[in-house]
Amino acid sequence: MQLRFLYCKKKILLSVLLSSFLMSFSQKKYDIIINEANPNVYENPNKAIKIGLEIYNASDSSLENKVEALMLISTAYSSKRIYEKSLEFANNALELLPNIKNNSFKIKILNKIGSQYQQLKIYDKAISYLDKALQIANEEKNKDSILNLLGYNYGARGFIYREQMSCEIALNYFNKALYFFYKNLENDPIMNANISIITYNKGNCFLATFNIDSARINFNNAIYFAKFIDAKSLQAFAQKGLAEVYTSEGLFTKAITILNEARVNSSDVEDLVLNQGIYKGLSNNYLALGDWSNYQHFKKKYEETIQEIKNTETTTINNSLANLLEEFDAETKQLAAKNQYALLVIILVILFFFILISKALYVYRKKLNGLKKVFPKNSTT
Repeated sequence: MQLRFLYCKKKILLSVLLSSFLMSFSQKKYDIIINEANPNVYENPNKAIKIGLEIYNASDSSLENKVEALMLISTAYSSKRIYEKSLEFANNALELLPNIKNNSFKIKILNKIGSQYQQLKIYDKAISYLDKALQIANEEKNKDSILNLLGYNYGARGFIYREQMSCEIALNYFNKALYFFYKNLENDPIMNANISIITYNKGNCFLATFNIDSARINFNNAIYFAKFIDAKSLQAFAQKGLAEVYTSEGLFTKAITILNEARVNSSDVEDLVLNQGIYKGLSNNYLALGDWSNYQHFKKKYEETIQEIKNTETTTINNSLANLLEEFDAETKQLAAKNQYALLVIILVILFFFILISKALYVYRKKLNGLKKVFPKNSTT
C-alpha cells in the first residue's frame, strides 16, 4: 500500500514537473517569436498584427505572452496610424496587467501605453502611465535589469515636453534616454532602433533651433544605427531629416535624391506621417528648382496624405471621447445607485422611527383611555 502511494506521488510530481517544463518551453518559444516580430511593427505592421493574434489565441501561451502579443498588435496599429485599434488592444493588455507579478514587465507595458497616448497627444494620460512605470522602476533594486525601460520612459517624456514646453527641455530627456540605451547596447541589439529614434528627434530639435551642424550629426547617427539593424522605416525618417538640412543649405537636388531614397525605404511601411513628410519635402524642393510638374504631383500626394491622417485621427478621437462618455455615464449611474441606496436606508430608518413613535403613542393612548375608565370625571347635575 505504501509503495503504491509513493509510486502515485512520484507520478504526480513528474507530471507537475513536465507541465512546468512544457509551460516554460512554450513561454520561451513565444518570447522568441515576439522578439523576432518586433521589427515588423515598423517594416511590415500587418505581419506583426497577424503574429500577435496567433500568439494571443494560442492555448499554450502564458498570460505574459498574451499581454506582449496585445502590445505587439497595438504598436503595429500605432505604426499604421490607426490609433483607435491601437488603444483598443493597449486597453485589453492593461486589463490583464494586475494579474502579473513581474515588475519589469509591468514597467514595459505601462511605458508603451504611455507612448500610445503621447502619439495621440493626450499628454495628461501619457504622463500618468509613464509616472506609474517610473514609480515601479524606482522601487526596483536591480536597476541594471531595467536600463532600457528607463531609457524608453525618459525618451517618451522628451517627446511630450518638446510639444508642451520646448526643445531645450526635451533635449535633456533625450540625453537621459540615450545614456540608458547606450549602457544596454551590448546586451540588447534592439537598442540600436531606440538610439536611432532618439537621435532623429534630437536632430529635429536642433533643426528647429537652427543648429544645422548638430542636426546633421544626429540625422547621420540615426541613419547609421537604423542601417545596423536594417530598419527601413527608421532609415527613411532619418533621411527625411537629413534632406531638411540640405534644403536649409540650398542643396535642393541633394535633398531630392535622399528623399527618393527615403521613399523607397518607406514603400512597404504604410506610415502616413512619414509619407506626408517625404511628399512635403519633395514638393518644396521641386518648387525651389522650378520643376512645376513634379511640384504639383507631390503636393497633391502630400494633401491627400494629410486628409487621410485627419480622417484616421478624427475617428480615433471620436471613439476615445465616446469611451470616456460611456465610462462617465457608468460612474454616474453607479453613483446614482449608491445615492438611491443611501436614500432608501434613510427612508427605512425614518419609517422605523415613525412606527416606533406611532406604536408608543398608541400604547400611551391605550393606557390613558384605561385610566379614564378607572378614574372617570365627576359629572355635575
